[in-house]
Amino acid sequence: MNKTTGQARTKQSGLGAARTTVLAVTAAAAALALSACNSNSGGTSGSASSASSSAASAASAAGTSAAGTSPSDTSGSGTSGSGTSGSGTSATGTQIASGSGGGSQGSGGSSACANGQLSVAQVNPSVGAGQYYSTLVFTNTSGSSCTLSGYPGVSYVAANGVQSGNPAVRAAGSVATVTLAPGGKASSVLHDSDGIGGYSPQQCDLTAVQGLRIYPPNNTAALFLPWKTSHCAGLSIHPLTIAPVTAQ
Repeated sequence: MNKTTGQARTKQSGLGAARTTVLAVTAAAAALALSACNSNSGGTSGSASSASSSAASAASAAGTSAAGTSPSDTSGSGTSGSGTSGSGTSATGTQIASGSGGGSQGSGGSSACANGQLSVAQVNPSVGAGQYYSTLVFTNTSGSSCTLSGYPGVSYVAANGVQSGNPAVRAAGSVATVTLAPGGKASSVLHDSDGIGGYSPQQCDLTAVQGLRIYPPNNTAALFLPWKTSHCAGLSIHPLTIAPVTAQ
């Protein structure tokens, strides 16, 4: 009888221990689940991963599988796609050139000649049959190559820099880009009537001037060429013409 009673008590003790283990595992799982919820609602990903790992360990110890994401699974949480590729900035923050220059470029990569790089002179004057012709010569006075392309802007200037008459009309001609090395030259043919020419005195309005205001092609600043002469300043006529620049 005593032996039977002892065996029964041992069996009950084992069942009690088993119940205690199950209750302990259940309580641990509940605590870990609560911890995981708190992590999802404002905790860090490290805390959530730690809770998930602990839950997996506890579940494994209890003989059950754990649900959740593996701590090593970072799919979708990285920085892929958030870089600056295509924005002109390298990984080091250095601006990358896009191949678009800051100034106008001519043939061979030379910049268009600026007003400050040039001087102008009038050469080879020719008068005949009431017509006047000369050549305007642009010289590159800078230390670097530059280009000219198109038509200069030309007008007569009276006293105090006031324009006299109409500006030059563009004559027919082929436009080409001329590259001027340092000291290089380009020219353009200027044409005007010689005095009254074929106009009536009223049409011509013969006026004394101090020189020519000359804008190199594609420039908004002008050069002044002294030349005391007289020309037809009547606004109803356009006797002054200018040709496109060509290589000298």
